[in-house]
Amino acid sequence: MIIEFIGCTGAGKTTLIKEVQHRLTKTAQVSTSIDLVVGLLRLRNVTNPTVQNFIQELASFPFFIRSLYKYKAFMLYTIRLFLRNSSSSISTINNLRSLERKLGVYEITSRCSKDRIILVDEGPILAAHMFVFTGAAYTPQEIARFADLVPLPDLVVYVRASVDTLVKRTLRRGDPPREMNPKNLAQTQGYAKSAVTIFDQLVKAENIQRRLLRVESLDFAEQGYDKIVDDISESILNRILLTNEINKP
Repeated sequence: MIIEFIGCTGAGKTTLIKEVQHRLTKTAQVSTSIDLVVGLLRLRNVTNPTVQNFIQELASFPFFIRSLYKYKAFMLYTIRLFLRNSSSSISTINNLRSLERKLGVYEITSRCSKDRIILVDEGPILAAHMFVFTGAAYTPQEIARFADLVPLPDLVVYVRASVDTLVKRTLRRGDPPREMNPKNLAQTQGYAKSAVTIFDQLVKAENIQRRLLRVESLDFAEQGYDKIVDDISESILNRILLTNEINKP
């Protein structure tokens, strides 16, 4: 089973994935997409996000090339929406690399998910985050079309946080997105508001709704955080049991 965690920068997806992985390890074979891909190159203990992304791009590229035709409509539509208002060639290159990585890793996880649970931090749905920095206004119909075309996991966990929370966490991050200037509070607030709008609209799509688990983000030390981890873990295990029952001969 593939579980993709989505949400805005600063929502707390990565920390939550680590906790869910730790919880599920007690009862199931579970891996993160990063660990899975890094393992293909026989590398271990790589924790730097930039290095992890480079490794994922390298390992996933052959899988991406082989799947070009399969995801042609999704890629063309996503790139067209992004380029509508993008004026930075560097930003365009970085986002194209990110899209390649997401689709290539999706292909790898699809091939390896039959015997394990895979928790995905940066999957194809998260490609919608590239729209945040274009300054363009996207209609509900455009976001719905993106949702219709995007390759989907078995379960989508939407980690939602308020604009104020996202801004606070982004400002204290050591690796904010390249497009963000932590010293420009108004810009950061604008990006956070845009991201919340896009993801809130995205999860209204019917095909995502059918596989959606929505959770409100809390900080690691806050009361109720353990319950969120338990709820996600239980939902994943219940979904597996249901799938197994449906697939029984």
